[in-house]
Amino acid sequence: MTPRSLLTFVLLSMTGGVIFQVAYIRFVFLDATTAALGLTGQEYGTVVSVFGATATIMYFFGGWFADRFSPRLLICIALVGVGLCDLYIATTPGLVGIMAAHVVMAVLSTGLYWSALVKSIGLLAEPGSQGRFFGFLEGIRGATSTVVGLIGTAVVAAAIVPSAGVLTLIRIYGVLCFVLAAVILLAVREDRARLADAESTSVSLGQLLLAAKNPFTWLIGLTIAMAFTFYTTLGYFSPLLEHSFGVGVAAIGVIGVIRSYVFQFVAGPIGGIVVDKVTKSSTRFLGWMFLASSAMALGFLVLPKRPGLIVAALGLLLLLCLAVFMSRGVYWATVGELGIPASQRGGVIGLASGLAYLPDAFLPALCAWWIGDPAAGVPEQGGGYSTLFAVLVVAGLAGFALTRVTIRVAARRPLVAVPV
Repeated sequence: MTPRSLLTFVLLSMTGGVIFQVAYIRFVFLDATTAALGLTGQEYGTVVSVFGATATIMYFFGGWFADRFSPRLLICIALVGVGLCDLYIATTPGLVGIMAAHVVMAVLSTGLYWSALVKSIGLLAEPGSQGRFFGFLEGIRGATSTVVGLIGTAVVAAAIVPSAGVLTLIRIYGVLCFVLAAVILLAVREDRARLADAESTSVSLGQLLLAAKNPFTWLIGLTIAMAFTFYTTLGYFSPLLEHSFGVGVAAIGVIGVIRSYVFQFVAGPIGGIVVDKVTKSSTRFLGWMFLASSAMALGFLVLPKRPGLIVAALGLLLLLCLAVFMSRGVYWATVGELGIPASQRGGVIGLASGLAYLPDAFLPALCAWWIGDPAAGVPEQGGGYSTLFAVLVVAGLAGFALTRVTIRVAARRPLVAVPV
């Protein structure tokens, strides 16, 4: 790789650590963000669910944009647009304005940005090095998110009122989007010859219909959906630590950064190594992780909620995060492992993604209803955290069952290397 290509790769990867920060700020500052935006916990949960639903739909259109326009230009447009949305959200425009901004952010980040980024990284990678490149992409994203997140934690901790610190942080994220857009526009160059010869990344209706007939599409999508159920609920552990176990706001921010970003670039590679060296199968490995995640959720379900047990609560949370992010690092590897022909992978990934990320469209609103809003005097509903943890236990067991079914179905098909 030439120095310019290396610089391009690093800069493009860094954008992934910034563009999604405000959309997923709940993973670090849930209560403070809700208060800063002048929303109730239920309203903010609904906003996040609308973002997730829009992002899921836009996933299917991302390839179309990336095939027809310059990926570099799409990335810059998305960064500028998200930056404007960030600054607008920081004005606290009310529920309708905040929800509209999140819809626009979902269109930009999923519809324009993500497929353009994936295509750009794919063009930089030489044949046979795609896996390594995308692994480093995740690592640089995680490292950038960690640095930015720790700075954000310091900003919020230094503020007299945490909610005011969150608004300052949102403005900082918006400015960072503008800065990265300018840097990408000035420093990144596209290889027009390789871009013209690149494979199409859009998914046709015919490919989706063909994928719908493939049982692996449903098994992969539902398996990842169960794993994503754990991931999308992690942000709702912060109020539990703060209100039930007595963790301070500043510590909550640091824990949120570690939970959401440090594990992103540490646990993913570990999962890949375990799959390569131990299980020899990502499907079998995911089964182990589902059992481990269920065990951690069960631990939270039975653990008494009192400050004296803070060490036990943090231990369970860190082990759960390790399992969740190790799973995130390998769950799409099942597409290649299960012997799905290259001509069908676009359709399978497209339809499976619609299933996989569906929890983000409804779980945030549901979690907000379960846990209530202690700051606003809204009590837990529908069983509260007990229901949340029970759902996670069931999701883990369902995920394990799906991996076993996948292994059995694969074992009946020739030329599919999945250990039974």
